[in-house]
Amino acid sequence: MDVVAYLPRLLLSHLSIVLGAEHSLRAASSWADLQVIVQRDPPDLVVADPAAGGSVEVETLEHLRRQFPSLPVVVYTLLAPSSMKAIVRLAKSGVEHVVLSRFDDEPRRFRELLESIPAYALGDRMLQELRASLARLPVTVVRAVDQLFRSPERFKNAQDLANAAGMNLRTLYRNLEPAELYSARTLVVSARLLRAYAYLQDPGRSIKDVAAKAGYHSPWQLSQQMRELTGKTTEQVRHEVTGQALVTMLAEHVKRRRRKEE
Repeated sequence: MDVVAYLPRLLLSHLSIVLGAEHSLRAASSWADLQVIVQRDPPDLVVADPAAGGSVEVETLEHLRRQFPSLPVVVYTLLAPSSMKAIVRLAKSGVEHVVLSRFDDEPRRFRELLESIPAYALGDRMLQELRASLARLPVTVVRAVDQLFRSPERFKNAQDLANAAGMNLRTLYRNLEPAELYSARTLVVSARLLRAYAYLQDPGRSIKDVAAKAGYHSPWQLSQQMRELTGKTTEQVRHEVTGQALVTMLAEHVKRRRRKEE
């Protein structure tokens, strides 16, 4: 997980301890710097204190929420009347997560919160759509599919899904077919397209930005897979397809019997 933070020195130091070596942390030096970092290379998560610059400011965080609604923002601040007013205002912009220093930032609990946030809603919807099929799978395969839709950046192909399930690709297919899930490859492509779709909802991201952020080698590769499973271009999906419609469409493809693919 890639985190960008704009925090006072003591809060930044504690956040570094919370994240540990498993996650990356980039520190912004100002509100303007935070905005530049997010525009140039959007992270998975922003952690900020409205009072980090010496006075309470919420305009930059409100702007980021408008431009990048898929980018989670966590307010990490001290308990103070001015901070509480900022939190109430930011809640109206869609900022849902608040951590108060010395109250909510015990390292283990704080880390669990941060790690849980980037699990996007579309992945959860897809898992719900597939729940009847998943109930018929071995536990190891269910866990692998759950990981796939929660962290699609870790999976490039069907072999990665088989590895996560602790079996070879042929055995994975043998387990999937009785549950009416006929394509491991389409499972992986669907998870990656859902993550790309979440990024497509950000007005501040170009198609090129979305492709790079979602782990595609090029916008062309994203477009090819989008056309394959939706019949539409990436731009058309961005403007014409709702999240739930995409989930339904992809779930149907996953369950559609095909000739042997891999």
